[in-house]
Amino acid sequence: MSEAEAKKNTRGKKMRLSDKATVFVFVAFIAVFALLLLILPKHEGELSPNERRVLASAPNASYQNIVSGKFSKEVDTWLEDHFPGRLFFFSTYSYLNRMTGRNAVEEISLGANSRLFEKPIPANEDTDFSVDFNIGKIRAFAEKNGLNSFAYIIPSSGYMLEEDLPKPHFDYHDGELIARFKEGLEPAVELISAEEVLKGYGDVRGLYYRTDHHLTMRGSYVSYCAIAKKLGLEPLSESEFTKTGYPFEGTYYGRSGLFLTPADTLETWVGPYDSGLKVRIISVDGKGEETETVHTGSLDTAQLAEDVTDKYAAYLYSNHGITVIENPEASEGTLVVVKDSYGNAIVPFLAAHYRTVVMLDLRNLYYGAGYATPSELCERFGAADFVVITGLDTVSTGILNMLR
Repeated sequence: MSEAEAKKNTRGKKMRLSDKATVFVFVAFIAVFALLLLILPKHEGELSPNERRVLASAPNASYQNIVSGKFSKEVDTWLEDHFPGRLFFFSTYSYLNRMTGRNAVEEISLGANSRLFEKPIPANEDTDFSVDFNIGKIRAFAEKNGLNSFAYIIPSSGYMLEEDLPKPHFDYHDGELIARFKEGLEPAVELISAEEVLKGYGDVRGLYYRTDHHLTMRGSYVSYCAIAKKLGLEPLSESEFTKTGYPFEGTYYGRSGLFLTPADTLETWVGPYDSGLKVRIISVDGKGEETETVHTGSLDTAQLAEDVTDKYAAYLYSNHGITVIENPEASEGTLVVVKDSYGNAIVPFLAAHYRTVVMLDLRNLYYGAGYATPSELCERFGAADFVVITGLDTVSTGILNMLR
């Protein structure tokens, strides 16, 4: 055999050894992860603390599911949710996207001052329909019930804090959408400009969480003052509240995978009247029978424990279709509030001034046929004042169909 042929054979053997090594590493990698998938504990149907969502349950291997193809989809979802090291790979992917210039196109992007932002509300036919539909529902409800009515629609942090957005970034159209609400609602419902209220405070950064879409408690207090004055009330001074802070990582944090982002501080502001508040959460069972759960005070303190991730749920015991707040220290008056989760932190301030606050979350209202309509609740509680307190996304992408 010539020297050239010997060298060629040697290179061929090296290549074959390299191929075998590659195959071995690949098979070993799959085997290790398959073994880990089998032996590591699963958290099926449990809440993922970081992502704020329930992880997939075990696939249903029924004949009907297999034939329909639903089983294979459930398997894919289950594997995605329980893959070994899933959060590590999710976070690595998020940071690689940021390093390679894809940060701005992600659902959640990282801007200046360690602040996370959500993509803008889409401007499309669905948004146009929702805005027009909800304007009609709010206006008709206020007129039908003869209520002293206001709306406070909160723009996104991306719109309010443009200087902190990543470069480049998508355009936010919050101002245009809120202007449409103002034009459509007035004069039946006066729109209180949240943009003017929050910018008028000065330090807008301190009014929005960095890792969450909600207003901070200071932002909620500033909002309360503006709403109270429109209702003809004298707001309580900030000095009357006892404040306590807790580490907080919001929904943007969990959805982004950017787990090196510093935590926020979530505060509770407890007024001197709070211990006397009775909070009644009303629900209807499958038979149409009304039941209620009664709490004392506006805070669910169990949600403020160190091991609880979603501490924002402490405000007014999270989101429920009907919540009635009674303040025996107030002389009279009933306020009806249609709200989303932004309202949970604002309404406890307003409860200082009313004997009764009826709080409605239309996203969670109708699980049973026995619920009273919002108009029936206005009549039952003798309501005179009405306020809509929501984030812009709720009234521009959702439908307030149950506001009757």
